[in-house]
This record gives sequence, C-alpha cells and structure tokens, in this order.
Amino acid sequence: MIENSKLGYYLSPILRVWLFMFFLLLCTIPFGLIAQFNFLPSISNLLLKDILVQVSLVLIVLSALLMMFKLFPSVSFYSVFIRKESVLPEFFKGVGTGVAIMLLCAALLYLNGNAIFVKIAFSWQTLCLYLVYFLLVSVFEEFLFRSYPLQVLADRYPFWFAVFVNGLLFVLAHFANPNLSVLGIINITLAGMLFAIYTLQKQQIAWAVGVHFAWNFIQAIVLGYPVSGNKITGLTKAIPVGPTYLSGGEFGLKGSIFCTIFLLAFMGFRIYKFGPDFFRKSISPLDEDEQLNEQ
Repeated sequence: MIENSKLGYYLSPILRVWLFMFFLLLCTIPFGLIAQFNFLPSISNLLLKDILVQVSLVLIVLSALLMMFKLFPSVSFYSVFIRKESVLPEFFKGVGTGVAIMLLCAALLYLNGNAIFVKIAFSWQTLCLYLVYFLLVSVFEEFLFRSYPLQVLADRYPFWFAVFVNGLLFVLAHFANPNLSVLGIINITLAGMLFAIYTLQKQQIAWAVGVHFAWNFIQAIVLGYPVSGNKITGLTKAIPVGPTYLSGGEFGLKGSIFCTIFLLAFMGFRIYKFGPDFFRKSISPLDEDEQLNEQ
C-alpha cells in the first residue's frame, strides 16, 4: 500500500481529499439529470429554487461522506466532527459570534463614514425563506470543508498546516464570485482558517455552521451588504462610501480591512486558547513511526 512508505504516509491525505472531491462530482450526476430532464415541476419563486439547490448540495456532500465512510470504515460522522454532543449550544455560540462580528464591523464602517444604510420594504415570508436558505448554505459549505478534508489533513500534518490548507481550499471555492478583491481573498481565507481552528479545538463542526450562517444572514438580510460579491435584497441596503479597502465596495463587508482586523484578532485569541497543541503533529494519538509500523 502507498502508506507503507514515508512519502505515502504524507501523500495519502492529499489523495483522500481528491477521492472525496471525485465522490462529490459523482454524486452530482443524479441531480444534474433531474435538472436536465425537468423531472420536477417548475417553480416560479427564485428563492425557493435556490433553497432546493442548497438541499441538493447538502445531500450531495452527505452522500460523498457516506461513500468515504464505506471505503474507510475507521472514519465516521463522529470522527469528522459532525457530532450530536453539544450541537445546539455550539451552534448558538457560533450564531452569537457571527452576529457580533458583523454588527461591530458594520458599526465601525458607519461611524467612520464608509457606509450608508437605507431601509427597504421586506416581507416576513421572504425573511423566513432566507433563514432556511442561509442555514442550508452554511451546512453545505461547512460539511464540505470542515469535515473530512480538515480531519484527514489534521491527522497527518501539523494543525497549523491543515488549517492553512483548509483556508486556501475555502477561498478557491469563492474565486468565481463577482467583484472579488484582494482583501476579499484574504478575509475569506482567514474566515476559513478561523472556522477550521475552532472545529479542531472543539472537535465539533456546529460552531462553524452557526457563525457561517449568522455571518451571511446578518450581512445580506439585516445590513443589506453583498455576500462575497453576491447581491441579495434585505431589510436595508448598504451603500459603500469611500475607498474600497475601507468600505468593502461591491464585494461587501468581507472586502473591508475592518473585517480583516476582527478576523486576525479573533484568530489570535483562538490560537492562544488552543495552546501548544496548535503546533503539534496531528490529531492522531500515535507518532509517525508507530503509525508506519502498523501498516
């Protein structure tokens, strides 16, 4: 087997991430066929269509995870941080953190003269649908990035390296977003790294789902900012004022240096709380030589 060599020991996680991506692609085929041949009745409400797409994406990532568990029986939902224990407390902690970061960032932009907020008419039905939509988005993206790919890298590489690669994968998935800026790239990378740090620290993905959900919902619906460049109508409309690196421009709050400062500060705090374990080899209880001898 490839893991019997030292090179294979370090190459195996990368190959497994690629295999996971292949399974993701494989699992999209049935949904693609359903969409292509119009098996389902047409839906006029665009937001409902988007919700159905997100439901499909969640099912795709769950299916790919189950395929990985079948191929590697030692891996399970529990080992990739999808756990029932403390799920609601951690989720709501994440929601509170996401709300606080977004509101504080928006307040600084407003006080600094870099944002104007205009109220917009909005229905409660649409508000409820967006709650569902952004919850599904956060579940899909966190299960995609902070589950198996993070676990398999952290099992063989130092935590800091697994976190950094996870942030890079996260930002690569956003490269097609409209109005992407340099600060937008940096902030999405930092956000992915922050979510990965907390997930590894708590061995629970729920916090990352919660903060991701609140981050997007508050940005788009409450404050009226674009979400990573994607414009969504909310309760208010945020009009950026001044230099793009301050206001975030058309990319939204994630394009502002104020967001960068908050992310760096919170990451520094989480790394401090993590302690020396952040720099240890892996989450595996065995050292490298013991693992190689077991193969």
